[in-house]
Amino acid sequence: MVTQDPMLKAALPLFARFIISNGLQTKHGVFEITLETVDRVLPTVTRNRGLRLAEGTMGLLSPDLLQLTDPDTPVENLTFVLAQLPQHGQLYLRGTVLLRHNFTQQDVDSRSVAYRHLGGDSQVDCFTFVATDRTNQGFVVDGRVGQEPVTFTIQVDQLDKTAPRITHLRSPSQVGLLTNGCYGIYLTSHVLKASDPDTDDDLIIFKILRGPRHGHLENATTGELIHEKFIQKDLNSKTILYIINPSLEVNSDIMEFQIMDPTGNSATPQILELKWSHIEWSQDEYEVCENVGILPLEIARRGYSMDSAFVSVKVKQLSATVGKDFTLSPSKLIQFDPGMSTKMWNIAITYDGLEEDDEVFEVILNSPVNAVLGMKTKAAVKILDSKGGQCRPSHSFRASKHNAWEKGVGRPLPPRSSSPSTSGSFHLERRPLPSSKWPAVPRGDTLQSFDSTDASHRKLRIRGNGKTVLPSSVYRNGTDIIYHYHGMVSLKLEDDSSPSYKRRAKVSNISQARKTSRVAELPQADKVESTTGSHFPRQARMPSFPKNCTLELKGLFHFENLRQLYKCDGITWRAWSPQSEEVEGKSCPAGWHHHSGYCHSVITEQKGTWDTAARACKEHHLGSLVTVLSRQHMQWLWDLSGRKPFWIGLNDQVRAGHWEWIGGEPVVFTNWRKGPPQWSEPGKNCVLAQRQGKWQMQDCRKSKPHSYVCSRKL
Repeated sequence: MVTQDPMLKAALPLFARFIISNGLQTKHGVFEITLETVDRVLPTVTRNRGLRLAEGTMGLLSPDLLQLTDPDTPVENLTFVLAQLPQHGQLYLRGTVLLRHNFTQQDVDSRSVAYRHLGGDSQVDCFTFVATDRTNQGFVVDGRVGQEPVTFTIQVDQLDKTAPRITHLRSPSQVGLLTNGCYGIYLTSHVLKASDPDTDDDLIIFKILRGPRHGHLENATTGELIHEKFIQKDLNSKTILYIINPSLEVNSDIMEFQIMDPTGNSATPQILELKWSHIEWSQDEYEVCENVGILPLEIARRGYSMDSAFVSVKVKQLSATVGKDFTLSPSKLIQFDPGMSTKMWNIAITYDGLEEDDEVFEVILNSPVNAVLGMKTKAAVKILDSKGGQCRPSHSFRASKHNAWEKGVGRPLPPRSSSPSTSGSFHLERRPLPSSKWPAVPRGDTLQSFDSTDASHRKLRIRGNGKTVLPSSVYRNGTDIIYHYHGMVSLKLEDDSSPSYKRRAKVSNISQARKTSRVAELPQADKVESTTGSHFPRQARMPSFPKNCTLELKGLFHFENLRQLYKCDGITWRAWSPQSEEVEGKSCPAGWHHHSGYCHSVITEQKGTWDTAARACKEHHLGSLVTVLSRQHMQWLWDLSGRKPFWIGLNDQVRAGHWEWIGGEPVVFTNWRKGPPQWSEPGKNCVLAQRQGKWQMQDCRKSKPHSYVCSRKL
């Protein structure tokens, strides 16, 4: 039996050999059989998926889209004969327009056939074809044999030509106090939202044409600044934050932007306006008589006031005491209703009828809600004692000089009253009140007024033989200031213009009448510091003081045997001279404290990171983070801070391991907790004073918020 392989394509001859025999004779023979191949299998369309492309673009007719198979025909003979050409595009073969109306499966397999859409509004195009193996008629489609043309469908997607549109555009005004101490307004989908029928809304782009003028945008998650664009998804997830610049006294800002889709379709530019309000005291100083009764303090809100806002009030006792000298309102939370721009907060001043020194306390605004604190966050209140039943508050009370009126400070003598020299007590030289005229009532005298310009030139001068008697001690006993002397000398009050003023007084040593017990060495905070000339303290022999310098002794003087006069500033005994008094006379602002030629302020209400503190000192307080000049200075700062951690200006951000002060001063003193760092830990480039004032490296941007001390040269 002979079989023919169906895949055999050429004629194959077959031979059969045989023998014929009659028993006597044998004859050999050959029988030849010739077979010819016959193509009887029809081609089959196995794939006809169609093509999808964008308007005006070109797409390939690949084998996974169009395929013709035949087991007994090579691919170069499997042919697509076009019955109808595309109506809205053209077919290309090997990069040129298809001129003949056919192409082969080999052309498709080699990716030589393509379709280009010619544009227009058409959404569907097609061409029809019949398949052939160039031998048989007909082909198989979907299991059926046919000869009718088959359609190849081309789907054309229209380009996105529609720009997005704004659906929400409102002026945000909800201000929040952030954990880093800054004020911010979140931009969310509730105030800014866009939509596009051809684009996923999350992908709509907000291109910034002109950024905010008085602040900046940042990503609340990453902290990165936003200069060019953000998307709707960022607004939906509440990650876009506008940071208010606290150094600018403005209450609104604008940003110009344009929305667009990823294909570039853009809408008309829009303006987003941000609004907020500032809350502060109407004035930063008050001077009232002790018998005033109720003192109303006015808090003002300026800027956008159509939302509710809140602020808290904190009282800082200086020389006045809560419950003794004044009584607070039970509520310390001030609420501003929509449209309200001023609120009154009442303090009851206690009148006890006793003759005593003037008292001072501070009221401080903090913890604002939906508002920004203004420049006047502190207000100083001075309670004038009604001596002799009369009180004359001045028109302008300089709160920055309130330290001069705390407990323990005596009043100046009236210029024309007699001043007999008596052993044991006399009035120390003092600067006059800031007011043009004020009453001076020495005990036993009647009320008199005098011109402060005259008093400013009056000093206690030596009279007689030029010898000076120095008090051995000065301290307070109840309401009295006690001076102990060992000798007598005449004193008189005279003008600086007096000829005697130009003569240098002769000073002689005075032998003490009795020996005094040795005083134990004072704590570091009570050691003296020189404040004249250089910013750095002079190394001198530390004197012995009868008492530690406390707030009760603030303003009192102590004479040392070395003929040096020291003054208590409420924290330390410091060397005093007319020159240093003149420097102090320049005065630091309200709430600031003078030391070593600098004014210092402890910021506790708005804690922040080192970066935030450095920026706030520069922009809001017009200074810089404090430079520590000496161990005594460090101890003074530690006491000033209430012995709580605070940021200082030391950092090595410019060059790791190279520590420098942010104010530019040379590093002449350090106070590291475990000695100088041998290397700088990654990210820890700034310094926090903590635990008895010892220094510890911290992360400048990501550390826990702390208080900080700002300083500026007097």
